[in-house]
Amino acid sequence: MTSADPAILTYDQRVKLEITDLTCCRALFAVWVFLYHVDLYVNFSGWLGPAAGIIRRGYLGVDGFFILSGLLLIRVHKEMTLSPATAWIFWGKRLARLYPVHLATILLLAVLVWGGMAMGFSPRDPARFSLPALVENLFLVQSWGFGGHWAWNYPSWSVSSEWAGYLLFPVIALLIGYFDLWVMTQIVILSLPFIGFVIFEHDGNLNLNFTASLWRFFPEFLAGAATAKMVPWMADAAPLRIYMMVAPLLILIGVVIGRDLVALIGLWLLITSFTMQADAERPALLPYPLLRWMGQISYSFYMSFATIELLTTQLFRHAGWGEASHGLIFCALMLAGTFGLAMILYYIIERPCRRAADQWLASKEAA
Repeated sequence: MTSADPAILTYDQRVKLEITDLTCCRALFAVWVFLYHVDLYVNFSGWLGPAAGIIRRGYLGVDGFFILSGLLLIRVHKEMTLSPATAWIFWGKRLARLYPVHLATILLLAVLVWGGMAMGFSPRDPARFSLPALVENLFLVQSWGFGGHWAWNYPSWSVSSEWAGYLLFPVIALLIGYFDLWVMTQIVILSLPFIGFVIFEHDGNLNLNFTASLWRFFPEFLAGAATAKMVPWMADAAPLRIYMMVAPLLILIGVVIGRDLVALIGLWLLITSFTMQADAERPALLPYPLLRWMGQISYSFYMSFATIELLTTQLFRHAGWGEASHGLIFCALMLAGTFGLAMILYYIIERPCRRAADQWLASKEAA
């Protein structure tokens, strides 16, 4: 195995291979989820009238991440094998991507919660910070049907779902590589009625964070993985201009009328269109440096807002303020705090840990 093997690409090599438009999508998805959670407190979506669903369906940003994850992993790991060495390197890379920030947020919350309780400040839901929930979160199994998503750093339920996909990815990649384009097309098509059934069974939406989260994750992850194999075949001949117009329209229609499946089809089409644009070696459609930078820190940003939410709501309780009645202050504190913590996590923990893991795994491979 050479240093160019996809399973052992370094952090810097992966940055060079990134698709700018998809990195920008990650930023948009993370901000969408953030706005959804802030809106739960201040209800600023009400200002949009009939279009309030644009914010109130912001949880669909997570579904965008799930599709992206399957697609990008197959693109990067086209030659994935079931050999133990390759699998361990892959899992090591993914764990280095996820776990340091995940662990850092748990430790930070432990200091804040237990320190605050020692000083007489009790969190709004103390049971959320139980010892069993801590163990589940430390092992990244909290979304596998063991507990509730509100435990500890609750956005990490999606990270737990992703980790389940990563553990199975060597098998998934082998199957994706074995079957032809016809089968990949069928996987994408069949994923839609399956997700539709999941939506029907869960109150008509995809906001599933408890024991049903894997039912939400796997069809989207597999659809993204199958799409990665379809893209090279479609890229040069597909009517991208039409796709680019239809995709955001479907997303908008879906969130406004409250039909998650319609919005999800739009998200899939948008991600697929951007990938085909890159595969056909056409210029990026979202060449915005700030948006690209936000995409790079999007994981740390996504993992930060729950901690800042805890601090901000505690501050408001101490001051005797209501979040809705002081909505502008609440939004400003949430935005500034989340960005601040995200930059600390990204530059001090996430990026250095990924580079250190790259060097360590490369040395093991060379040995």
